[in-house]
Amino acid sequence: MIQKLALLLIILFGLLFPALRVSFAQAPIDPTLPEAPVPNRHTLFSIGSDAVPDSTVPIPFLRARQKYEIALHKVVSPSILVKAAFITGFDRGVDIGPNFGGNPSDVAELYAYTTENLAASYLISDAVLPTALHQDPRFFRKDSGSIKSKIFWALRAEAVAYSDKGKPMPNYSHLIGFAGSAAFANIYLPSQDVSSPATMRRYGLRLALSGSFNILHEFDVVNRVKNHYRHP
Repeated sequence: MIQKLALLLIILFGLLFPALRVSFAQAPIDPTLPEAPVPNRHTLFSIGSDAVPDSTVPIPFLRARQKYEIALHKVVSPSILVKAAFITGFDRGVDIGPNFGGNPSDVAELYAYTTENLAASYLISDAVLPTALHQDPRFFRKDSGSIKSKIFWALRAEAVAYSDKGKPMPNYSHLIGFAGSAAFANIYLPSQDVSSPATMRRYGLRLALSGSFNILHEFDVVNRVKNHYRHP
């Protein structure tokens, strides 16, 4: 299982990085524009307000303070509880998450672990590393193209991001940040779940989940559902 996951990640990144210059054009970031507005606080069912909705309209770059604001909004947002519940259910359903036990109190402990791990991931991958590496933590939508090309774009964003100047760069914030949060989790996990294979499994799962949320961003799923029920 772990060997297959590691091989899949190697193949994925091997395909993505050669396409860095070809497929990822200059992002519409204009450093001369006024400071970007503070991102809105997330609601219960939002999946994030840090996606750039239009890839053709120039936008301001994010200052370090704003990167931390994005991360902190995610940490204190009620939506983190919904995401943690989804991931906890997934972990229990396919039996790939940490094994705290099968009692309700054990499931609650798994839920608390997932929430803490999500919060740590947000702070590291959306604030600390983007600030240190001058990387823009936002997801830039492709908007146009086939469904297949949009899905590939969303998944590729896990490996390729943009600098504060809009230049394509490796997505160190996710590639390194998710690895850091997966390793940090070993501090409070049950002893049977503390191992290199288990850490790699959590790392691969975090990348996969992040890529899945990128797809939701790309197709603007949450706003489409909201608009459907507001205007049936």
